[in-house]
Amino acid sequence: MATLKGLDITGPLGDFSIYEMRGVDKKIVRQKGGPDRKDVLHGENFSNTRRHHREFTAVTLAAQHVRWTFHTLRDLSGGFNFTGPINALIRLVQKQDGLSEWGTRNIVLSRYPDVLRGFPLNKINLFDTIVRTTLEWSLDRATLTARVEIPALMRGINFLPQDDHALFRFEISLGMAPDFLYDLDRKELLPPKWYGGLTNGTGTVNSETPWYPAKQGCPSSTLEIALDRIPEDEAYTLVLTIGIRFGALYGDSIVKEVKYAGAAKILGAAGA
Repeated sequence: MATLKGLDITGPLGDFSIYEMRGVDKKIVRQKGGPDRKDVLHGENFSNTRRHHREFTAVTLAAQHVRWTFHTLRDLSGGFNFTGPINALIRLVQKQDGLSEWGTRNIVLSRYPDVLRGFPLNKINLFDTIVRTTLEWSLDRATLTARVEIPALMRGINFLPQDDHALFRFEISLGMAPDFLYDLDRKELLPPKWYGGLTNGTGTVNSETPWYPAKQGCPSSTLEIALDRIPEDEAYTLVLTIGIRFGALYGDSIVKEVKYAGAAKILGAAGA
């Protein structure tokens, strides 16, 4: 490691970069290096790099679309960064394509929707430790609808919140995550053309229960939800997510949600 003393210079200087480093009382001198951009984009020696980058980019984009299906429940994560774990699940789906060449492997989540089932959005407050009973649910791809049956909950029996918050309610979210298929003309993995983007009508819809007193639990109830856009093919997965929120009562009618107290999980997914 070369160092510089006596000259007050930082930044690029010809083929060198001069910068400061914590814990070092002198400036560091480093020669610029690394491959040329043209070589990375077109050189034969970097063909494997381009294959890896193409597939990894598609994985991160596909995972982003999965996360968007429950973006209104992301605040129930309690600070848990679930981006990496969802990326890993999508990468696993991509590896199931044993027919395409490396660099062009498709992400057909609609064939493997169960990899998402039960995925927790919170690692501190787990939904299943709060609600100790089975929730009946259904997803219908023909009508793009979902239904969740919430049974009667009794505090201390099948409802075990960790804190003494005054109120709670349930919220469900339904969204559509597209498959990513290799496009020969554009030489990249893309979602279906009809899908468009995250916020153009293929995003999420939500439904929620009223607030219930946490010390008493709640009666049985049903939440129903439907998407309002019809896809043009089967290259998508419906993702159903459920969350529980806790609230504090201010005055007679004002409810303020308690941050970092709730929990959520992917309840189920439906593919082709």
